[in-house]
Amino acid sequence: MENHINILMENHINISIIGKPNVGKSTIFNKLIGSNISEVSEISGTTIYPISSLNDFQDLSINLIDLGGLKKKAKSHDKKQKLITSETIKSLNKSQIVFFILDANDSITKNDKQLFRLALNKLKNILLIVNKTDLVKENLKKKEMYFKNFFEKNYPNILIKPIFISALKNIRRDFLFKKIYEIYLNSKKILNNKDVNIALKNILEKHQPPFSKKSRPIIKFLRHVNSEPMIFKAFGNKLTFLSKDYKNFFLKQLLIHLKIFNQIVVIKYLNNKNPYSKS
Repeated sequence: MENHINILMENHINISIIGKPNVGKSTIFNKLIGSNISEVSEISGTTIYPISSLNDFQDLSINLIDLGGLKKKAKSHDKKQKLITSETIKSLNKSQIVFFILDANDSITKNDKQLFRLALNKLKNILLIVNKTDLVKENLKKKEMYFKNFFEKNYPNILIKPIFISALKNIRRDFLFKKIYEIYLNSKKILNNKDVNIALKNILEKHQPPFSKKSRPIIKFLRHVNSEPMIFKAFGNKLTFLSKDYKNFFLKQLLIHLKIFNQIVVIKYLNNKNPYSKS
C-alpha cells in the first residue's frame, strides 16, 4: 500500500531519493529516519510505490521519500517498471531536493546519466550521494576524484560536491540534514545586485565572450530574479550571438564565484533590456 505524504506547506520540504536499482536507496532512507520501514533487498523492483517519512530538523519538516530503482529506457517497458517510473516522476514533480544515489563500487553508467538528466531537466536541487564506500576502501581517493571530475566536466548548470558514505557503516545523518537545511535556506534568498555583478566583472576579466560576426557580445548587467529554481537574467548587446561553449563557461564560473552548490541554475540572456523592468 502506498504511503506517500505530499508536503507543500511553508517550512516543509519534499526530498526524493532516486537512483538505479540496488545502490542502497532504501538502506539510506531507513538509516536517516531511524526505522526499517522500507524493505531492503538485492532483488530489483522491491520498492514499487513511494514510501515517505516526516523528520524534523531545527524549524524544518523534512519529508523523505524512498523510490523504486529506475532502469534505463531500453529496460523499462514491463508493467512493474512502468509503474515505478510513473510514481518516481510524480514524486520528483512535488520535490524540492533530490538525493541522487550512486554506487562507489561501480562506474557511472548510461542509466545513471539518464536519471541525473531527468532531475536536472525538472530543475531540481540535487545532493549527490556516493554510497558503499566500505567496498572501495583501498581506492577511495581515486574514486572520489573520478566522481568529482565527471560531474564537473559534464554538467555546467550545477556545481556538485559528491558526498561519500557507507549506509551500512556511517550514514552521516546530521551532516546530510544540515545540507538539506542549507539548500532550503538558500532557496529562499535573492542575491543582491552588488555581489552578483562583482562576480560578473571577475568572469569577464577572466574571459570575454568571443567575437561573432565581426562583433563581440557584451554582457552589461546580471540580476538574480528567482530563487526556486535559481534564475538569473543577463542584460546586454548581441547576446543572441553567445556560443553554447561560452554560456556553459559563464554559468560554471558564476556558480564558482558565488559558491552556489547543489542548486540548479538557469541564465536568461536579454538584449537591450532595462534590468529593472518588471517583465
